[in-house]
Amino acid sequence: MAKKIHNIQGIKLGSASSNTRYGTREDSLVITLPKEAKLSGKFTTNKLKAAPVTEAIQKLSLLEKGSKVLLINAGNANAANGPKGIRDVKKYCKEIASVLNLNQQNIIPFSTGVIGEALPVENYLKAFRKALTRLDNKNWKKAASAILTTDTKPKIISKEIKIGKTSYLITSFAKGSGMIRPDFATLLSFVFLDAKLSQSSLNKIHTEALKVSFEAITIDGDTSPNDSSILVATGNKEKTVKPGSLAEKKLSQAVIQTFKELSELLVEDAEGATKKIIIKVRKAKSIEQAKSVAFTVAESPLVKTAMFGSDANWGRILSAVGRDETVEDINEIKIQLNGQPLVKKGFIDPKYSEKSASRVMKKREIIIEIILGLGKYEFEVMTSDLSEDYVLINSDYRS
Repeated sequence: MAKKIHNIQGIKLGSASSNTRYGTREDSLVITLPKEAKLSGKFTTNKLKAAPVTEAIQKLSLLEKGSKVLLINAGNANAANGPKGIRDVKKYCKEIASVLNLNQQNIIPFSTGVIGEALPVENYLKAFRKALTRLDNKNWKKAASAILTTDTKPKIISKEIKIGKTSYLITSFAKGSGMIRPDFATLLSFVFLDAKLSQSSLNKIHTEALKVSFEAITIDGDTSPNDSSILVATGNKEKTVKPGSLAEKKLSQAVIQTFKELSELLVEDAEGATKKIIIKVRKAKSIEQAKSVAFTVAESPLVKTAMFGSDANWGRILSAVGRDETVEDINEIKIQLNGQPLVKKGFIDPKYSEKSASRVMKKREIIIEIILGLGKYEFEVMTSDLSEDYVLINSDYRS
């Protein structure tokens, strides 16, 4: 949780309970944006796209002039519900647009939760209406909590960046603990920036930020049908950022860092996780190979369970590298664990110490460094260990 949460001019948030899956816990969120705001959205690559994702993609491409509203519900993904799912999401967007006297094209929906269950539309609509009466620019903690599913805590990052005499504010929150191996973002992420940027600049910053954050994490190798990442620039004229300027460069760096920190919070709160694991692949022949090897190791159940059990089983790591389809030769491979030697030239390093490696394995943060010796490219992936609790959480998720 951020030590200080900066309120963003023009952004208001309100939440309420639908009294469905989570009882009286607030699970429905409304966020209103100023009419000058610009939005950049990135969504799941899963061929199974939830109804709200389909609607959000269409709406972001055809935004009308005027205020914009984000509607987010937790507990029900409204995914794999066929035509009814689309009708349901259109219904509550139309109703809220009518209440606010806005074009329904500017009402953008997001959902997270159980797949394949019919959406209790009236319950969520009632909650959205109530949330509208609670709109306030200080409700960041409530907003971050309202979108949670299996997460154990809200995830908020807030920053102030001074560039010359101008102070820019970034406040963001995200959710996601499992079903995470996104190709662009996590389950739900919302980042707000009090500045005026061009649409092309906003899209570029968003894309670059995702490459080194949500595109570089994995919990279990699954990709949700609801993955959505939104970057909002409020359009504050007093903080206009020109394309190619120093201000744009520094602001871009701050946004990228925000995304990185959000993704780290997600991994730290992964379902059943006890450790954060960073896989660094170096000296690959291409960036594609470095990425492929990193994810192959990060998503290996045998590697992840060894991490949980604090077992320095270097053979599992080497085997995972060896089965990656991009690797043709392991004779130059070197593997280290928090700097401790494990493998050299494709077999056990002569300097390997079981005692030292076992001591490292007990740490909360473990760095696996894999040096392929094939080229100059590198890639880094962040993941978690795999515990009994992960199995328990996901074996009765719908209960």
